[in-house]
Formats: sequence, C-alpha cells, structure tokens
Amino acid sequence: MTAPTKTTTPAGAPAERPEAQQMAEQLIALATAGTRVCDVHGAYFVTMPPGYHHFDVTAAVEKAQVQANRKHGTVQLKSVASLLLYCKDQDASEQAYIYADPDARKITAVFNDQRRAKYAGWRDHRAVFTAEHTQEFTNWMASNGAGKAMDQMRFAEFIEDNLADITEPSAQALLDVATTISAKTEISFGSARRLDNGQVQLQYTEAINATAGAGGALQIPREFHLGLRIFKNSVGYKLRARLKYRLNSGSVKFWYELDRPERAVEDAFAGYVDGVREHSGYTVLLGAP
Repeated sequence: MTAPTKTTTPAGAPAERPEAQQMAEQLIALATAGTRVCDVHGAYFVTMPPGYHHFDVTAAVEKAQVQANRKHGTVQLKSVASLLLYCKDQDASEQAYIYADPDARKITAVFNDQRRAKYAGWRDHRAVFTAEHTQEFTNWMASNGAGKAMDQMRFAEFIEDNLADITEPSAQALLDVATTISAKTEISFGSARRLDNGQVQLQYTEAINATAGAGGALQIPREFHLGLRIFKNSVGYKLRARLKYRLNSGSVKFWYELDRPERAVEDAFAGYVDGVREHSGYTVLLGAP
C-alpha cells in the first residue's frame, strides 16, 4: 500500500489555503448581506439570525460626545418669571408653542413643536410651570362650607390662627366676636335678629349660678373679606366670605362660605396666561400639549 504524500510548508512561509479563504469571504459576505439595513418605501428593516440580540447604543455614543446631538428634556419651573427667562434663552418662538391648561393649572412651553408646516418636531424639549396653591388659601378652602361648621372654641382658634388674612371688617373685630363667644363657656343662645346695618345680633343668657343669669347681645358681621395669595409667588387677591351660624338647643355653631373661590382661581391663573402671552413673544394656546 502506498502511503499518501505529505506536503510540508517551509518554516516562515505563509500557508496557502485558497479554498478556506474563499469560504471565509463567502461567509462574511452572507453575514453582511443578512444584517444590512433595507429601505422599503421609507421603512427600515434588518434581518437577524435566530438567537441574536439587537442593542441600541445611540444614547451611549451620544453621552460620550462633547455635547448632545439636539436639545431635549423637561424642566420644572416655580415662577412665571423663570418660565419667561427660559423661553427667552431658548429663542425658539418660530417653531414652539406655549400651552396653557386652566384645569391642570399648568403652562407648558414645547420648544421643538410642530408649528411650521413642513417641520416635524420631536416635541420632547419642554419647560413647565405649575401654579401651586399657597398654604393660606389651602387653609381657608379646607374649612369652607356648612359641612365644616365649628363650635365656639374651634371657631375662635381658627380666626386667631388666620387673623393676618382678614381685611374687612377689621380682623380684631371678628376676633372679638370669636373670643367673646369662647370666653363665655356657660351661655345659652336664645334668638337672633338682623340689624339695619346687615349684621346679626344673637341674644344670649350667661349663667351666673344655678338659678340666676345675665342677659346680653352679641353682634356678628354678615360678611368679611380676605386678602391672600391664591398661588405661590403671586400677588394678593381679594375674596369675600359670608359668615353663617346655626342655633341648636342653646348652643351656636359658625361657618363661612367663600364667594365663588373657583372664579378667583380662574382669574388668578388667567393673569399668568396674559403675562406669558404679552411678554414671551411665543404663540400661546389654551389646552394641553
């Protein structure tokens, strides 16, 4: 039996494998063809073999750059003045809209909006101002209405705690009413009548001992006015409140009813919108982005 001939390659000489090299080139060509991006009428597709995974490294590449490819992100601002300053710095009035949403009390500037007819903006570069209620307005709203009627002591404490917000009649006059009631812990209220000046006069009897008593009259204003800020970082607003009472078995409970507080909120927010429309130079729309 003749042994097969063995061909040896001299040391240091490159091995010639034309068939293996050709096969490798073909495999590379097939792999490249299988993973290339195909454009089909504006839609892009890539065919991957089973078991392969696709990773989007766009964000990682962008973060390694000196600056981003485009502006994006949302900033939350606490005042209209800050919103106006930010809008001025962006200088995007030609492609941006500002949206004012009265229901959510938000003003949103979308700097890369789709304002221009042939400009498809990403709409992801924004500045948002949200009007937040002040603590004093929240306090008065929380105790508003007949469902929040207060007894003598509680009413006096509430008036004293929020004395700085009362403008008319004088805060002290209303406090005197409250403290007079709270000081007389053993009094029996009998009747009430309305005076010519619009105030209410309550007739009461103060117990001196088990068998005797002293009578008196207590005048209560029909309404009072508040001067308070509705939103943070805003100016003051005037609100009217009607003072109410209820007699029950010799005791009395007080409450107040704010006169259309929702209208005051709307007016205060509308003032923000008017200011942005006047000073921003942007087109302002009513609605949400």
